[in-house]
Amino acid sequence: MLEALLGWDERVFRLLNASWLHPVLDQVMPLVTDARNYLIPFILAAIVILSIGRQRSLRFLILATVSVVVADALSAQVFKQAFFRTRPCIALEGVRQLAGCVNSPSFPSNHAVNAATLATLTTRYWPRLWLPAVGLTILVGYSRIYVGSHYPLDVLLGGALGIAVAFVFSGIMSLLWPSDSGPGERRHLFTFKFGDR
Repeated sequence: MLEALLGWDERVFRLLNASWLHPVLDQVMPLVTDARNYLIPFILAAIVILSIGRQRSLRFLILATVSVVVADALSAQVFKQAFFRTRPCIALEGVRQLAGCVNSPSFPSNHAVNAATLATLTTRYWPRLWLPAVGLTILVGYSRIYVGSHYPLDVLLGGALGIAVAFVFSGIMSLLWPSDSGPGERRHLFTFKFGDR
């Protein structure tokens, strides 16, 4: 069973990394996969959220920060060390490496873990943003395979881990800092009417 699953994993990796190619993707995917490119947009988004000045906004920023930090550490320090899976750019021949190749363990993908954590929390707090949140998460995960850094299972199970962490910490936040209106309720985001009292 495990052998068949790993065989599927390698076949899909080869398909996405070496067959389904396009010159535009060769330019775009390294940009998508570079976490440094998200620093300024995230800082600007945090400033906008804080400028709203509502408890719900502050609660979201605290929850998102803590959840991503914990999810990232859990992935890197627990799961990666436990499974210690070699990255495809080291284990396989003929891998297209568009973003370099590091020697750290491959499973799970921290990019996928962090993106899924943040996307899950965003959609729980502001359901209207589910499409860009989920779309960006899928794009980030796909980029990790396309540039040769991760197998599909690294991305898929990393995403599952991120979703699980987001739900756990969202539940903890609800207990520690109750809100008059829970996550998931409709919000008038673009008019900044969040409804906190």
